[in-house]
Amino acid sequence: MRVLIVEDDVATRKGLDLAIRDLGGQTRAVGTAGEAMRALEEFKPEVLLVDVNLPDGDGIEVFRLAREADPERDGIVITGQATLDSAVEALRAGVSDYLLKPLRSAQLEVVFQRLTARRRLESEVDTLRDELLETGRLGDLLGLSEPMKKIFEVIRRVARSNAPVFVTGASGTGKEVVAMTIHRLSRRAASPFVAFNCGAISPNLIESELFGHERGAFTGADKRRIGYFEEANGGTLFLDEVTEMGSELQVKLLRVLEAKTVRRVGGSQDIRVDVRLVSATNRDPLEAVREGKLREDLYYRLNVLPITLPTLAERREDIALLAEHFRKQIDEQEKEGVSSWDPRALEMLQRWDWPGNVRELRNVVHRAYVMTEGDTIQPGVLEGLLPQAAGKPVAAAAPAAKKPSAARKR
Repeated sequence: MRVLIVEDDVATRKGLDLAIRDLGGQTRAVGTAGEAMRALEEFKPEVLLVDVNLPDGDGIEVFRLAREADPERDGIVITGQATLDSAVEALRAGVSDYLLKPLRSAQLEVVFQRLTARRRLESEVDTLRDELLETGRLGDLLGLSEPMKKIFEVIRRVARSNAPVFVTGASGTGKEVVAMTIHRLSRRAASPFVAFNCGAISPNLIESELFGHERGAFTGADKRRIGYFEEANGGTLFLDEVTEMGSELQVKLLRVLEAKTVRRVGGSQDIRVDVRLVSATNRDPLEAVREGKLREDLYYRLNVLPITLPTLAERREDIALLAEHFRKQIDEQEKEGVSSWDPRALEMLQRWDWPGNVRELRNVVHRAYVMTEGDTIQPGVLEGLLPQAAGKPVAAAAPAAKKPSAARKR
């Protein structure tokens, strides 16, 4: 990381230069605003560490001009005479930290570790964006259809925020994959992603699973256990089928969202947690509110950033892309040498309505792969798996050519 130090005091400038070099940074150290402006052109820094008061100008203005030339630049302002006005001005200019002299080496180390981690994540996000443009892939999500392009754009935007996300869509549309992609694109990507299905566990145990419990809190609680909120601290917690949560527990979840603290079952201490919540349901959430399945106040806390996923039938242009993606994944696992699709088989896939959505497509591709003799998945294999699609006009399938036994590990 290239760091431009702008500090008029010689001793302080040398100390900062040495400290940043020890942290692995490349440095250029100058003492005036004029020298700083020349260094911007020659050194092209990624980060500026600037004193507020310079002999020939204002350090915050130096950073503002540097940011205009390159919006990706980060800034750290240092001063021995902090004022509220200068702090506000620095934040408006876009600096990431406002520090008081004298700086401690440990303080500087924490600031640069945070900057390094954030810039690394932003680089990863840029890579994912490039991948999306080239291949129609965003993380583990795939799609070139217009509905998915819109979803990708929404995901990229909401990933920048820490606000709760509410993902709705039919079963099998990929709600958990969306949650994982949001996490991967966020600044929390280096912290845990924890998924919990509220409909897959007894209602009596959900509170203990989410919030944890103390030893002796109930029969069988022979030791302390932290809950999913604590496990996800600093990262993202995905709550699937949130409308299956009992009303009493919904009240406790609402309290956690408001107070940002949890209390273990049987505990007396509130534990502060920093969790970005992504919730999901395959119900119509407003209908769930009308039916009393979801508290209205909780719905509005969860539904800050809504995402509604299309069914696979609404994005048929993506079926062939997804089918080939799944075939490659399955081939890596099974290693049976099924390397392609007969075009007529792909046509059959595109005619099916896919009530089970992407999950159903993956299961059908897996079964077709296993049932295929030869290296190409033929329409005949799909006839037993998708009888309604097979009943529509399809050209007669040529017999599948069997490869020598060495090519297939049956």
